[in-house]
Amino acid sequence: MFSIAQMLLPISAERACGDDVSFSAEVDAIARARTCDDPTLDQGEWVAELKEADWGFVASRCATMIASHSKDMRLAVWLAEAHARTRGLRGLGDGYAVLTGLCEHYWDGLYPLADDGDYDQRIGNLFWLLNRTPLLVREMAFEGGLAPQDDTEYCIAMLGDLERVADLRLGADGPGFAPAREALQALVRGRAPLEHPALAAGAAQGTTPPGGAISVAIAVQPRDRAQALQQLRLVADFFRRTEPHSPVAYLADKAASWGDMPLHLWLRAVIKDPGAVAGVEELLGSSLSDN
Repeated sequence: MFSIAQMLLPISAERACGDDVSFSAEVDAIARARTCDDPTLDQGEWVAELKEADWGFVASRCATMIASHSKDMRLAVWLAEAHARTRGLRGLGDGYAVLTGLCEHYWDGLYPLADDGDYDQRIGNLFWLLNRTPLLVREMAFEGGLAPQDDTEYCIAMLGDLERVADLRLGADGPGFAPAREALQALVRGRAPLEHPALAAGAAQGTTPPGGAISVAIAVQPRDRAQALQQLRLVADFFRRTEPHSPVAYLADKAASWGDMPLHLWLRAVIKDPGAVAGVEELLGSSLSDN
């Protein structure tokens, strides 16, 4: 059972932060469990089953290691990512809370250890999670729709607590929290079309709410073809930013552009042989070219 309080108890009276486990077999196993194969890459002639990340294993093992073996920030940011993947915003908020507790209560002995007051490794761990948060939030919105408002507000509050402690410990050297905070706040702004009729009417015309919250456009059931086409364009934008090598962005953009074309123009755009186009038009009816 996941328990923040359990993870924040000292490991022992003599060694509250435990041992450095950076090069242990346990951490290697967690790192391997986080990896996955890219499904968009060509496997060539020998097609094998794609490896998927085992986020449940990552979450469980990180929690055990932090509670029983090592107060380690790298394990904590992996824990936050794994709980975001498995439990959404509530899980991400819990991950922030664990990091806050570690920084608040175990700073002097926290791993990775500071080198003569140099906290670069700890800053790097925080930066990694904060930089990853917008992607995690977008993926949650695309895969599961809007999270419950309580979960969103909880996650924002836990991020605020982490920022407060990071400012206290690191001052001006700390990483920027703005991208993570803005990604979460966009979810709050994104509820407007569901709550305010005026903005809902705007969404029905294919526009996005103030703040441009991508999550809403995808999570809301399209009200008409204009909004459906707008959602295709948002899907294209998402893949263009997160998976630039993926063909999905190109195909979604193409589909959206075709949605605005009458059938006879679409046929002429995709079939380059005029004779073939004429044959299809004849088959479908002489009125086709008049549409």
